[in-house]
Amino acid sequence: MRCPGAGRQEVRGSRAPRRVALLAFVALGGLGANPAGAAPLQTLPVGNPLEAELRVLDLYPSAALAGRLRLPHLQTLPLQLAEIEGAGVPAAETGPVVAMARARLERVLGRDPAEGFAPDPAYPATPRLLQHLEPEGGRLELSAGLEGRGEADEHASRLVSGSGLQLRAALGLDRWLVFSHVVVGRIDSARTFADPIVQGEDVIAHTEDTYLSYTGAGERWGARFGRTRWHWGPGEEGSLLLSKTAPAMTGLALRGRLAGLRLDAVALSATLDAATGEQLAAHRLEWQPLDGLRLGITETARYRATGWQPLYLAGVIPYFMVQRLETQDDPDSATSLRNNIMVGFDAGWRIAPGTRVYGEIAVDDLHARTSENPDKLAWQVGWEGAGTVGGSRVTWGGEYTRVWRFVYTSYFGRAYELQGRPLGFPTGPDARRLRLRGTWDPAVDWQLFGAVARTDRGENTLDQPFVPGSPKVEASTFQGVVERTREFDAGVRWWPAGGVDLALSAGYRWVDDAAHVPGARDRSARAAFEVRLTR
Repeated sequence: MRCPGAGRQEVRGSRAPRRVALLAFVALGGLGANPAGAAPLQTLPVGNPLEAELRVLDLYPSAALAGRLRLPHLQTLPLQLAEIEGAGVPAAETGPVVAMARARLERVLGRDPAEGFAPDPAYPATPRLLQHLEPEGGRLELSAGLEGRGEADEHASRLVSGSGLQLRAALGLDRWLVFSHVVVGRIDSARTFADPIVQGEDVIAHTEDTYLSYTGAGERWGARFGRTRWHWGPGEEGSLLLSKTAPAMTGLALRGRLAGLRLDAVALSATLDAATGEQLAAHRLEWQPLDGLRLGITETARYRATGWQPLYLAGVIPYFMVQRLETQDDPDSATSLRNNIMVGFDAGWRIAPGTRVYGEIAVDDLHARTSENPDKLAWQVGWEGAGTVGGSRVTWGGEYTRVWRFVYTSYFGRAYELQGRPLGFPTGPDARRLRLRGTWDPAVDWQLFGAVARTDRGENTLDQPFVPGSPKVEASTFQGVVERTREFDAGVRWWPAGGVDLALSAGYRWVDDAAHVPGARDRSARAAFEVRLTR
C-alpha cells in the first residue's frame, strides 16, 4: 500500500451481563463513523494515540519534516494542535518510518489547519457532526462518538472508567476557546459522588477535559483554566512528578515560549481537595539546545491554603523561597504554611537517527544534615527506536523505573496524591518496574503490538510516611514481603482514519507473593477490546 503524500516510499499499509451488553453496544454502535478532529487552538489530550507518532518523529532530525510538522516541548504535555502544524510543505521523499507517522497525523491535523498550514489533499477530511465557521473567525463544532475499553480475565469482566458515549463541543472566538469533552458512561466509583443513570451501575455524565483558554499570536504564550490531565517528563508509560496516569486536576496554567532559544516555560496551580484547602503548584522549563537534545527541570509544591496563593500562582519564584517569604511576613504561621517540595531533572537525547535515550530523576527529600531521616528518590531510564523491515515499520522501547520508599508521602498531610492515586508514577512508592514494548506496522492502517513487564512492590504505600523520630530505615530497600508481578500482552490494531481506531489484545499475568502474603500466587489470562469511533 502506498502512503499518500510520502513520495515514492512504500508504507504498507462475561459474568456481568449488563456490562457485556454495554461493551457490545460500544463495539457495534459506531461502526462506519467518520473521523473527528478539533479546532487548531485545542490541545491534543494527554494519552492520545497520536503522541506515539510524535515520539517516532522525534527519533529523526527535524529536517526530515521540512517544516511541515513541529515538535515543541514533547516532554511537557499537552500540546496544542496549532503548535504541531508548521508552514512548510511535505518533504518530497521520506523513509517509511517518518511517512507513516506523518500520514497518521495529517489525517487529523488537516481538518483544522492553523494559519500557514495548508491541508494535504492526499488526506481528505470528513465533516464533523456539526461545524459552523464565521467569516470573522468564530467557530462552533460538535463531535460525538463511542469510545471505551472492555477487559475480561478469569475473575471478572469490566468496562474501563471513561467508556461510553463521548460528546465534544468547541466554541472559538478570536483566540479564545471554550472546550468540553463530556462522557456519558462508566466512571470508577461514580455512585460515591453522583446519582447513576443506570440503577446499580457506575454510569453517569462526567467530564475530565473541560477548559477555557486564550492563546497569543503565533502560539507563543497562552493561559488555560479548567480540568484536564498533565504529563511532564520523557517517560512513555508514566513520569515521576506529573504523570498522565494521574487523575484529571482542576487548575490554571500559564505558558510561554521563546522560539529562537527553543525554550518553553509553564506554571500550573491546581486544587487537589477544595474542602481541606490542599493545593498543588508546579512549574517547569524545557529547553532544546540541539535538534536531538531536550532538557527539563520541574519543581512542584504541595501546600495548604483556602485558595491559590499569589507567590505560588505567579510561578516565577522557586518554591523553596516562597515558604520563606511567607514565613517572613508572618513568623507565627511557619507550621500552617509548611509545604512539601519535589524537584525533577530530565533529558532526552537522540544519539543517532532512529535511536533515543532518556532519563528522569526526582528528589522528594535529601537530608544532608542528618542520616536519621531517609532520603526519598525516584528515577527512570528509557530507550526507544524505530526502523524498517522489508518496507514496513518497526518500533521498540524499554523503560526502567525505581521509586524508593516514602516517595510522594508526607507525615504532615501534603502527600502527592489525588483520589488515592499518585500524581507521579502509577506504582506509587516502594516499587520497581521494567517494561519492554514493540510494534510492527505492515501498513499505515494496521499495527501489531506487544509488551512485557515485571513489577516488584514492597509494602510501603502512600498513606505510610516516615515520621521523624522513628527508627532509622534504608529507603532504597523494599519494605516487608515483595509482591512480584510478571505480565505480557499482545494484540492487533486497525486505525484506518483519525476517528476509527479498534484494538484487540490478549495476555497473561503471574503474581507471586500476591498481596504481600508469602507463598500466595495468582495466575490469570486476560483479554481486552478497545474502540474509538467518533464523528
